[in-house]
Amino acid sequence: MYNEEQEDKDTGLQQELPALSLDIPDRDLIQNLKRWEQDSQQFWNDHKNYDLHERRKRNVDYYLGKQIDKSKLYDFQVPYVDNELFVATQVVSAYITSSNPNAEVRPENDTTQSKVMADELEFGLNVHTETHDLAAKIKQVALNAFLKYVGIIKLYWDETKQDIVPTVVDPEKIVFDRYCKQGENPLFISETCEATFQQLLNMFPDKKEKIMAHLGRSRMSAKLQNSIYVYKEVWFTQIDDDGETECVAWYMDDLVLGKAKNPNFLYDRKGVQIVNTPDCVRKPYVLFNFVNDGEHLVDRTSQFEQAIPQQDILNKIGRQIIENADTANSVLVVRSNAITKETAENITRDPKQILLLNVERGEALSNSYGTIDPHLLPNYVLNLYQQAKNAIHEAIGTPAQFRGSDDSRNVGTLGEAQMMRAQASGRQDDLVMALERGLDSYFKLLTSMMKVYYKKPKFFACRDNDGKFVQVELSRERIPDNAWVSVEHGSTVKKDKNRQENIYMTLAQMGLIDPYNLYRGLNMPNPDKLYETLVKFKMSPDSLSEEVRSEQQNRLAYIDFACIMNGEEVAPHDDVDSEHILAHRAQITTDKFLYAKPERQKAMVAHIQGEVFKLSQRVKLEEASMQGLLVDPNMPVTPEVPEPMPQPQLPPEAMMGQGQPQMPPMGAQEAPQGAPAPMMDMAQGQNAIPSVEQSMPPMMGQPAM
Repeated sequence: MYNEEQEDKDTGLQQELPALSLDIPDRDLIQNLKRWEQDSQQFWNDHKNYDLHERRKRNVDYYLGKQIDKSKLYDFQVPYVDNELFVATQVVSAYITSSNPNAEVRPENDTTQSKVMADELEFGLNVHTETHDLAAKIKQVALNAFLKYVGIIKLYWDETKQDIVPTVVDPEKIVFDRYCKQGENPLFISETCEATFQQLLNMFPDKKEKIMAHLGRSRMSAKLQNSIYVYKEVWFTQIDDDGETECVAWYMDDLVLGKAKNPNFLYDRKGVQIVNTPDCVRKPYVLFNFVNDGEHLVDRTSQFEQAIPQQDILNKIGRQIIENADTANSVLVVRSNAITKETAENITRDPKQILLLNVERGEALSNSYGTIDPHLLPNYVLNLYQQAKNAIHEAIGTPAQFRGSDDSRNVGTLGEAQMMRAQASGRQDDLVMALERGLDSYFKLLTSMMKVYYKKPKFFACRDNDGKFVQVELSRERIPDNAWVSVEHGSTVKKDKNRQENIYMTLAQMGLIDPYNLYRGLNMPNPDKLYETLVKFKMSPDSLSEEVRSEQQNRLAYIDFACIMNGEEVAPHDDVDSEHILAHRAQITTDKFLYAKPERQKAMVAHIQGEVFKLSQRVKLEEASMQGLLVDPNMPVTPEVPEPMPQPQLPPEAMMGQGQPQMPPMGAQEAPQGAPAPMMDMAQGQNAIPSVEQSMPPMMGQPAM
């Protein structure tokens, strides 16, 4: 147990604590874990040391605006609160966590393979960050670091999502090893967790009977299933003759729910731990500190706490100003014999109210009533109020120009305002660097856990900087053993877009940058497409318009293909052109078509043949019109329908290609009404889709075959 007297010893035994090991009986393990936790808990909450519980509670109350004890005020006093602490905290949090952090991965060596693996790992880490909205979690972490002197993110494997999930942990639910210094591996971290009874059974299915017996239950019920229970999850380091082994245990009261070696590591056949990546975090918790002297895992103080005294002064002066405002009107004084008491009580100071006074004949009216001027606060009180408000923002580093306050208008020029804002941003550089130190550990831990849990390939896809969809595949084998992972410096801070755009525009005016990189620098979508379109527009504007129309036809063809492959019926479209047919031709050569179900292949073939037939008839009508055969618009035009081609019966072995899936018999698909029968390609004894050259009608200006 924590003993303050033993802290004063220079040498010798300082504290005697029991061993933490998986090899001891469950009852002894629980008792030893509780002793470690109680010893550290007493240290952290001791009033002569950190006094964490009380200080955290006060900080949270001030952040929420609970800054006045109304029981200490008189009835006439106003519980005035001007919560500048909340404003300043929100401004800083928004600035240092405005963007999703990005990871950087350096290759193990200069080989092409190492570089490619590093690029793919970096891409996967960044997509994982966006998928789990790490920026929002970092904002919570920053707030906890302000109010509770440490921010915590925990990584765990979620069987349901089949992915590694980051979650923010309330520091109030964590007890740290009090002997551990910042940057070191704590001997234990204890977390108080909550779960429903059913969740406990899902996590520890082999302990169902013992859990039921421990709770004194004999049968399951809906009430029991949704009841919430508290249990402990303790990650500790076992130290013995074999060295240090990372372990974890779960217990509730005096029942061990489970215990094992740290599951976030790989082990060899002898059970020896394998270090997955360099500088790997040993326990699944990532800590973020803002103001730390290195002696412990928890900060000594915070900018928020240092500004609380000024917040008290601000509230007190503000209350005085408000109370003085209540007496801003003058006080009416009437001679007692000039008016009755009942009438005096009904005086409302309404401008339209008539006051009747008993005045002696010949006596001046001013002798019967008068006013007492209000008491005005001296100017130094108002100055003190503004000084207290500024002192809060100076302590946290949020001047008016940084938080967008109206007070920023007092600055003379735009340059002065920008200079003050830049100075304020510099005040936050320490916080940004502190966040990045924690994010370095976060990405290292995430990479290490990917190496453990990505036994099967995990796909990551998103748009790159050029607006294109990119997909990479990560697995245990694809993650390098020596991946040097860190956070991209400054990635959490919002970029100054105006400054960046001005730089690129200046370079463009000087002719020092090409259009493609100009588009990228201005963050325009699809810069490669913009550059390609620019070149085509300068070379041949007519071809550009034709390409735009072809892209629309291709887009329609892609949608049709996807719908038909998913089992949806899609009728042949009218007014399609040759580009549309060519897009379909490319689609039926893909593996998705070749390995699709026969009925979907048939539906796709019928769709194409219907569109080819409509295109051929339209071309024939256009040719007839050009030759002057259609002179009477009232004359009906009946397109010729070719006779269906006879369908030869092929033996089953001829309908199968070597190494290819079986194609649907073309004769089994009925042609749409008025459409030609499917054509056959007898090459190599297998059915084939008619080529565009075979099935397409002659284009305009060409003789019919």
